Amino acid sequence: MKLLFPITTAICMVFSSCISSFATEKEERLSDADQIIYELGEQVLQDLNGQQDTDLLRECMGFYIDNQQFDSPQGSYNKAIRLGYQIVSVDHKDIDTYTTMAWLLWSKWVSWTKNPNRMPDGEGKADQAIELLNWGKQWNQKSGRFYKESADTIWPLAKYYRSDLYEFVIENYRKADLLAGSDDLIKIRIRLNLGHAYRQINENKIAISWYKKSSGNCSE
Repeated sequence: MKLLFPITTAICMVFSSCISSFATEKEERLSDADQIIYELGEQVLQDLNGQQDTDLLRECMGFYIDNQQFDSPQGSYNKAIRLGYQIVSVDHKDIDTYTTMAWLLWSKWVSWTKNPNRMPDGEGKADQAIELLNWGKQWNQKSGRFYKESADTIWPLAKYYRSDLYEFVIENYRKADLLAGSDDLIKIRIRLNLGHAYRQINENKIAISWYKKSSGNCSE
């Protein structure tokens, strides 16, 4: 092991150098518009708590999602997540930001489970995604869209990685169904999803009842 350590260190140094060169090259290839957003983003991050312009924050968040080479570690979405937290602290009803952040957070957790060394800060981020969405409920209690999209966002996590989170998915779809009002098309989609979700946890009788509701009288 002692003999391998210097070799491993050298490889890591070369790899780090390549990443640095790639980031510099990528930065140099930025369009003028993206370069401006990048510079604004770096300034915003230095005084994030003082930022109230949600349009600017969203632009910067989108830039960092698309340009992960500026994160440390690369692909961590850390800057986008920091910006997202500031956005929802200013605009408590920004559903798109809640769900985007939740997806980014649980994606970090999945990366951590596969390679903890590559994504060391991914531990616990799936639970943090749930905490974020639950926190947002207090300002979106009457929004069927918030509940539906929260369920949509967590469903892949429950299906492929965390079956314990089906409870969250089903609870949110059921709440969305109650809040859907007279929008029959949305109700059909929600009820079909509930049927699928119950079927995936082997609650077949309940699944069938939701499938029947989706094809029956949606206004019931």
